[in-house]
Amino acid sequence: MTGMDEQKRKDIKLLKEYLSQYYISSIKRLQLERRLRNIREEMNTPIGGRGYSPVNYGGTNKVGPGAASFVYRMSEIESRIEEQKNRAEKNLLKIMDIMDFLEESSMERMVLELRFIDCDNWEDIAKEIHLGRRTCIDYQNKAFEKLLGFKKVRSIIQEYQREKDENGVL
Repeated sequence: MTGMDEQKRKDIKLLKEYLSQYYISSIKRLQLERRLRNIREEMNTPIGGRGYSPVNYGGTNKVGPGAASFVYRMSEIESRIEEQKNRAEKNLLKIMDIMDFLEESSMERMVLELRFIDCDNWEDIAKEIHLGRRTCIDYQNKAFEKLLGFKKVRSIIQEYQREKDENGVL
């Protein structure tokens, strides 16, 4: 494989990673929301669960973290969820900017939108556009080729790589 082929492969991998930012930030938001639901459920569960007795037989005056710790954890998670929503929105806009380089009614764009904006798997994409899975993947690859033909797109993914290198993983 020549150096040009190797660079092209790297560019396609980087473009795919760039386009996956929305999906990744959405997954993180869903994880945080699930965590928040679990904490809320935990708060609503009686102490000791089944067979709970309201009488304190321990006779201690110890104060544990109790509800205050739950409230703090919930507040922290709610803040993170909001940050993640904002990050997801920004990532979606960045991805849509890249998609605008493809013709609006093209099959390539449709496949990329289903894959990277709607976050569909290949089977669902194939059903949606009534094509085989392999054909859908071929359209994705054609879209990558077209996108990398634009100087601005290459510039965007190079900047993304620089930010990644400076900050570690984004």
